[in-house]
Amino acid sequence: MLLRLAAVCGLLAPLTYTSALLFGGLAQRRGFSSADESTSDLGAATASSPWIYNRIGTNLTGLLIFLFAIGLWRALSPSSVGRAGAGILALLGVTLFLEGFFALDCQGIDEGCENTSWQAEGHRWVSRVTGASLLIAPIVLAIAFRRLPRWRDTWIPTAAAVPFFFAASVVFSLLGDGASVRAGAVAWFLWLAFIAFRLLRKSEEGVVNVAPQH
Repeated sequence: MLLRLAAVCGLLAPLTYTSALLFGGLAQRRGFSSADESTSDLGAATASSPWIYNRIGTNLTGLLIFLFAIGLWRALSPSSVGRAGAGILALLGVTLFLEGFFALDCQGIDEGCENTSWQAEGHRWVSRVTGASLLIAPIVLAIAFRRLPRWRDTWIPTAAAVPFFFAASVVFSLLGDGASVRAGAVAWFLWLAFIAFRLLRKSEEGVVNVAPQH
């Protein structure tokens, strides 16, 4: 049951994050361009309806990723590499959750915007950890999946995830820096949904394997 609940959290996280990007962008005032402005601008103090991104895109999504990581940790135990990968995912969930409380002072379209407060500095630090975790987690998990017989069918898509993130970012960079970041993030969440689906399937397989024989 724990693994199933964790898998559901992993499947919900892409929905909450992409919904926050979509509706948070639509809520912004005239002059804001999702193709050019960063995702963090959606939650800035001067943004229109910043709660959409801060509460749903970061707080809720971060919590969902953390809960998913706990289930993945259990599913990959006792593999030390698997635990490390799940731990990095859990760290990502924590830092993404914190981003919602460290909002930028202003948006890039605001005249004279500098973002010099302690909240803005905190945002930059947690964002750095989030960004690093986004790249490291798939690499570590790919190594773990390759070593585990029940997960070996998942390691190649996971190994290809990082190049996929960069490819999506490069293609959409033609539209602007904001579009590039959003495309890379959505690509990452597609990978997360894939892993969550695999966890759900394997949790069901585990139930079948331990069911009493008649």
